[in-house]
Amino acid sequence: MAIDTRTLVKNMTRTFSNMCFALALSSALLMKLFAVQDELVWLVVFSVFASAILTNLMWIRSMGIAGISGLSIVYFKLGSGSLPGTILTVLTSLLLVIAVFLAIYADLSYPSKNIQGDEKKT
Repeated sequence: MAIDTRTLVKNMTRTFSNMCFALALSSALLMKLFAVQDELVWLVVFSVFASAILTNLMWIRSMGIAGISGLSIVYFKLGSGSLPGTILTVLTSLLLVIAVFLAIYADLSYPSKNIQGDEKKT
C-alpha cells in the first residue's frame, strides 16, 4: 500500500493542528494551579473546545478564530493581577491561532483532484 506525499503532508499538518489544540487545552487547565478564578479558567477551556470544534467540523476552517474572543475577555479580566495567568492566556491564544492556521494550510496546501470544470469526460 503506497501513500503519496500529498496525503502524508496533509495528515501530518492536521495532526500538528490537533496537537496545538491539545497543548492549548493543557495550558488552559494549567491556569488552575495559579491564582486564577475558576470561572475564568472554565471560560478559557470552553473557548479552546469551541475553537477546536469549529475548526475541525466547519467547512470554513477560519471560524476557529472565534475562540480568541473568550481568551481576550479572560486577558482583560486578569489585568495585572496574575502574571502567570496572563502569560498562559497569551500562550493559549498563540497556540489556538497556530492550530487554526495549520488546519487551513492542511486544506489549502493540496487542493482536491476534482476541481469543478476540470473533470475528465469518459
